[in-house]
Amino acid sequence: MKIIRTFATTANLGPGFDAFGLCLDLYNDYSFEISSKYIIEGFDERFSDPKNNLIIQSYEKVFEVLNEPIIPIKLVELVQNIPTSRGLGSSASCILAGVLIANDILHNGNALSDDLIFQIASSIEGHPDNIAPLLFGGLTCSFKNDKYYTVKSEVSNRLKFTLCIPTFELKTADARKVLPKEVSMSDAVSNISHSVALFKALELGDMELLRNANVDKLHQDYRFPLIKGSNYFIDYAVNNNATCMISGAGPTILLISDKTLNIQYDGWEIKELKVNNFGAYIYEE
Repeated sequence: MKIIRTFATTANLGPGFDAFGLCLDLYNDYSFEISSKYIIEGFDERFSDPKNNLIIQSYEKVFEVLNEPIIPIKLVELVQNIPTSRGLGSSASCILAGVLIANDILHNGNALSDDLIFQIASSIEGHPDNIAPLLFGGLTCSFKNDKYYTVKSEVSNRLKFTLCIPTFELKTADARKVLPKEVSMSDAVSNISHSVALFKALELGDMELLRNANVDKLHQDYRFPLIKGSNYFIDYAVNNNATCMISGAGPTILLISDKTLNIQYDGWEIKELKVNNFGAYIYEE
């Protein structure tokens, strides 16, 4: 039996809006095999229909790109740890799962280059900032010109990453609505300088630099008010030598520190996670 393991990703990372992404060691597992017709098991009822299943939709997109006849599969959700609509890349995890499964079914994983996998998955997602760390692992900075590009770095093992996950959802579309359509030159310059420093601080494990580089003018001040309870985590970070940022579009809050944080907040799940430096993969069991 073949199984694909995909991971949670946290995007933006403060001033790295729509550019930075980080792969974390929180995963979903799906088994797959060729079948005479589509069989989907283990999923929430909403996703039991192939037409409503993002993994299957992305799987079929690869066949479309390669002009190959679609091969039906049996797809079973075995482990589901990544919550949906929490700013942890659940959509990206499904999209890349579908693309990687298709690549495995077609010519045993030799049909597509890593770059073509990245291009297809990012085009389905509409942006590369979650796909890149999920595919390549570690910390990434991504952008689009004529195609999607990304650069990867590894994060210092001195840093600890704590996810604070609420029970409520926040749709990305709703989090986008509150953002300004234009920003000042000074705010744009501020984000450029602070994001470069933050990227380097994550590589070095330099908490002083990281705390001071986590200054954003583009999205967080507009989104924090949408997340009830976020002020608690902002204050906690200030008082505990940590730094606080929104994971993706929210509502999950990410705390970064150089020590384990003893934090609890009613109605929120707290998880300390490690960085995943190798990304999604397929294995046999």
